[in-house]
Order: sequence, then C-alpha cells, then structure tokens
Amino acid sequence: MMYEISITVDTNDADYNTLNSEISEEDLNKLRPLIDAVKNFEPYTVEVNRFSWTFAGNFPWGEYCHDLGQKSAIEYYSDFDEELIEWLADLCPESEWGFHTIKSITVCPVTEKEILL
Repeated sequence: MMYEISITVDTNDADYNTLNSEISEEDLNKLRPLIDAVKNFEPYTVEVNRFSWTFAGNFPWGEYCHDLGQKSAIEYYSDFDEELIEWLADLCPESEWGFHTIKSITVCPVTEKEILL
C-alpha cells in the first residue's frame, strides 16, 4: 500500500512550509521509530561562554540551524542511522536557511488520485 506523507516544518519562528510525498508502507514503518523520537523530543540547555541557551527545535536541519551549541538532528538522534535521519530530512520541504522544527507529520492511504494539472 502507498501512503501520502505530509510534513510541515518551521523554518524561522512560524514560517511554515509543507511538502507532500508518496511513501510505501514498508518505508513508512522504517521511519516510524525516528518519527516517534522526534515526537518525544525534549528541549535541552547548553552553556557556551558562560551563557545558557535552551533549544526547543526538534529537528535542526540546514547550514544555519545548529549554532550556539545546538545539536544537529544527526547529533541529537545519534541512536539512529545517519542515512535514516537524512531520509526523513529529504521528505521535508527545502528552504534557503534550513529549518529547526518538524511541526507535523500526517499520512493517509493513497487510494485514488486524479491529477488535474
């Protein structure tokens, strides 16, 4: 069975982008543990040069999304294979600056789709 996966990301404090893709049930099941980890993300605090920074972005991705001691998604989710993390990132919408948070992920079965244009 094929599914449509819709992922919305926050690129810059409520600047949301969404991308819809098709994914097989088998591939979706491979991603589910990582998606659950993202869903259960806990903000964390780091100290850099006597300053404390708390990071709440659950999936920092892109060139400008992990400064001031923030961990990249690959660093934060290091229990998962890097290829799996990159695969999830590839299913997310691209932006010039990257994104810091996956706001939502929804799936629905693709039963019949009519392409109008």
